[in-house]
Amino acid sequence: MKTIERDVIVVGAGPGGSVCSAFLTRAGADVLLLDKEIFPRDKPCGDGQAGVTTKILGELGWLEGLRELGYENFGIVMTAPDYTKVIVEAPFRGSRYDTPRRIFDDYCRRMAMKEGAEMVEDVWVYDVIWEDGRVRGVKAKYQGEYVELRSKIVIGADGSHSVVAKKIGMFPDLDTEVAVVGRCYYEDVDMEPYNEIHFDKGVLPGYVWLFPEKDKLCNVGLGFNRIFYRSSGKTLEEYLDQWIEESPYGERLRGKKRVGEFRGWRIPSGAQAMDNYVPGCILIGDAASMVMPLTGEGIGPAMVTAKLAAQLSMDALKKNDFSGGMFAQYPKLRDAMYADKYKSIKGMEKAFESAETVNAFVHKIVDDPMVKAGFQKQWYFESYEAAKT
Repeated sequence: MKTIERDVIVVGAGPGGSVCSAFLTRAGADVLLLDKEIFPRDKPCGDGQAGVTTKILGELGWLEGLRELGYENFGIVMTAPDYTKVIVEAPFRGSRYDTPRRIFDDYCRRMAMKEGAEMVEDVWVYDVIWEDGRVRGVKAKYQGEYVELRSKIVIGADGSHSVVAKKIGMFPDLDTEVAVVGRCYYEDVDMEPYNEIHFDKGVLPGYVWLFPEKDKLCNVGLGFNRIFYRSSGKTLEEYLDQWIEESPYGERLRGKKRVGEFRGWRIPSGAQAMDNYVPGCILIGDAASMVMPLTGEGIGPAMVTAKLAAQLSMDALKKNDFSGGMFAQYPKLRDAMYADKYKSIKGMEKAFESAETVNAFVHKIVDDPMVKAGFQKQWYFESYEAAKT
């Protein structure tokens, strides 16, 4: 690895980092994309790609590749603690897919490289370089050596445990705004083409999901707000095993083979997001706490902030100005797109706090077409937003 200055270093080659790199290289920037892993690699996630994600992939010309790799779903099946079930159709077809992140992320980073980004894997970034009041690159360990990699701009796309976010002092970690989730896979599971969400009394105020993927593979997971999890006395895996054994909706998993290990991770909600920039550096995606509350959707906000960060970075490169003033629009533009959505969905979370409130809410969706239509617009807001432009 040559120690030379690049226009932009992007730390993290997940969907956000790869998309940001692609937009930057298309605009003429010299981009170095770094990741601590060797691809393809596993990434615990619900594996859903929908709404604005497919819109941005379409802009880049990457959507057909996703359609070949993924399994299309037509919306959600939601169940209440009393086992009442409702299907909430997605508003548009051809825009929702489930693809293991091992496959999807590898596809995105290969497409970014095809666009012209240089990628280096197995690089551990442990700090940023501060000079003259701004970030001027990163400090990393590569092939056993400690190196300094310099750039005009650093994009922190290194996920929910972001080193870059910590080093620039923008790593919020509020118990009320962080979820703890886990997932595994089961094979040979018969499912309809809908993502299932089960608000079971044994896991409230969290929920269990079953997302169908290609070849009858099923992504199975669950999650809780961290405050509840810390006081629960059980592991996520124990909660899931209990649900499979006790719920009628878990019956189809009994006796099926679990594939791979059960893996957990941290989900930082956008309700705690900070400004997410300092001179010379911008955070995107999970590193910027951009995950939607309740739904856990993170890939869409990662790609939206990736595109926005690329646009602001190109403006800074053209003006040769990397001061904080060049990036001051970032939180304003982000909030214009997401602040009301975060607030609205946080309010909707209250309907899912107890068995009684969930039962009542699901019954309303079943019985009242107006309530169902309103919920559909809330749940699939990114699909509606993507359709506007």
